[in-house]
Parts: sequence; C-alpha cells; structure tokens
Amino acid sequence: MEKTWKERLTAFLKQPLIGCTNPSESALARYTAAFTHQSFLKGTGQQQGTPLPCEDYERLEFLGDRVLNLVVAEHLFFMGHENEGSMTSRMEVVKNQNLGAIVPSLGIGFPEMIRVGQHQQRTTRIIAGSFEAFIGAHYLENGLDSTRRMIIRLIGDDIASFSPHHNYKKILQEEIQGSLGILPVYVLHDKKGPDHKPEFVYQVFISGTLCGEGRGANKAEATQNAAWNALQARERRPHT
Repeated sequence: MEKTWKERLTAFLKQPLIGCTNPSESALARYTAAFTHQSFLKGTGQQQGTPLPCEDYERLEFLGDRVLNLVVAEHLFFMGHENEGSMTSRMEVVKNQNLGAIVPSLGIGFPEMIRVGQHQQRTTRIIAGSFEAFIGAHYLENGLDSTRRMIIRLIGDDIASFSPHHNYKKILQEEIQGSLGILPVYVLHDKKGPDHKPEFVYQVFISGTLCGEGRGANKAEATQNAAWNALQARERRPHT
C-alpha cells in the first residue's frame, strides 16, 4: 500500500542525519512547502479545480539561504586558520550549482521528496532551492543550534573538502542532466577500517548502470572520486 505524503515526510524527517522525530503540525506544513515547487501547485490546482493546497518553497528558500550561509561561514572560520580569500573560495559550496550536486549524494533520498509538476525536471537549481527551504523550515521549528548541527551532519565533510576547481559531482550531474534528464545515484558500497580511520567506497549509477567507483576517508571524498571515475570512463567511451 502506497504511503501518504504525511507518512513519507514523517519517515524522512526521522532519519538520523536529520533527527526530527516529533514535528508539530505547523512544522509538517512548512516542511511540505519546502518540498513543493511552484509547478506542482499549478498542476494540482488545474487538475483538481481547487485552491492551491500550500505555498511553494520560495519564501522558505529566502530564509534558509541566509541561515545556511551563516552556518557555513561560521564552520569555515572555526575549521582552521585559512585566510579570507581561501574561505571566500570555499563559500562557493553554497552556490546553487554546487549545492544542488551535493544534495543528491547525501544518501537520504532528498531529491525524491521534491514535488514537481508532471513535466518539470528536478533540476540542480530546484534541488538547491528546496534544500535551502528545508533548512529554513527546520530553523523555524528547531532553532539555530539544532539547524547548525543538522547542516554539519549532512554536508560538513563536503564543506571541508570542497574545491571550486575540482567539483566532479557538479560536472557529472550537469552532463547527465543535460543529456539524459536524470540524476546520478550514489550508493555506499563498502566501509572498512577502524572507526578512527575509516575508508568509504561509493559507487555511482546512471540509469541503473554502474558508471564509477571512488574511495575516500569520508562520504564527500568518496563520492567526488566516484564522480571523477565516472567522468573518466565516459571520456574513454567510444564515440559513434
């Protein structure tokens, strides 16, 4: 039996990386808006002939963008002793084209939760906007400290390892969405080594086909290496 939206949303929020186990009804409404693109509302309204059931994510995106920028800037400041120029470069991690490529690799099923119209792709821009809106909804329900912890759990490793010049997940996603209209799927294949020095092995699939594999000391590094491996394999592929 197919789950209702509320059941899907509640199960999503309960995931350990998010940790929202008892959301209020007002919070569920905000999270619903965070996952709702305007194309979904237009389609729903036309099909049902009724007023729009909720807001889209744009207002929450405005708030969440500011919260995310603060948390990332603060994290970079306390991460080490990088100079202003280096920190500014790393702040590019929150740009839509970068953030929208990171989110699908988190392994929490975020893009699949975004509600779009029948003919609307879940583009990199939409994924990033919905993620920022989700942060805004979480902030309103749980406050800054909880939201900061969630953001770092989700993308802390990506922030730490981000390089605007070697963002292979972004390159691969742009290439695949441009040619096939789908997203790469990253899957944890193996994790080994002691807890203080683990090695992650991630595989990336395109249309269900294994296209690359990468290893790293954390998820962010391993998925970047998997994307690089997939790009290299695509370059070696014979052209017809």
